[in-house]
Amino acid sequence: MNGKSPWMWVSLGLLCLLIVAAYLAIYYYNESAYYKALYERASSDLKRLTMPVNILIDYGNETRMWYNSTLVPRESSLFFATKIVASVESISYPEMGEFVTSINGVGGEPNKYWMWYTWNPEKGDWDLGPVACDKYILRENETVMWRYEKFEF
Repeated sequence: MNGKSPWMWVSLGLLCLLIVAAYLAIYYYNESAYYKALYERASSDLKRLTMPVNILIDYGNETRMWYNSTLVPRESSLFFATKIVASVESISYPEMGEFVTSINGVGGEPNKYWMWYTWNPEKGDWDLGPVACDKYILRENETVMWRYEKFEF
């Protein structure tokens, strides 16, 4: 081996391995810092463009599903937000708006309808929705409820 010790070759190999490992560590650290900055920027944009709302779906049989802090785009209608958390079927009335006929496959019973309500913190009670669900624009942190119930028009 030309007078060179095998330990010298092993040491040289380990030194090369150390240099490659250090390079990779620095490279991946910089990559992680870059992607962390991208994530923080995207998260900031998402917070600016969306808002949380709380949606309760009461199926009328003592089954209730809460969708708390659901992120929806700002200026979203209740109809759009409901379609984010559930499968919704509806009938469109051009003059009045959307009439929800089924949520998650529940609907269609005689004299039972999907009605929606908004939580009134001043009264501590639910208020019947004032307009069709596609006409109602949600506010940040608002709480709304869909209830499948008998309703007399």
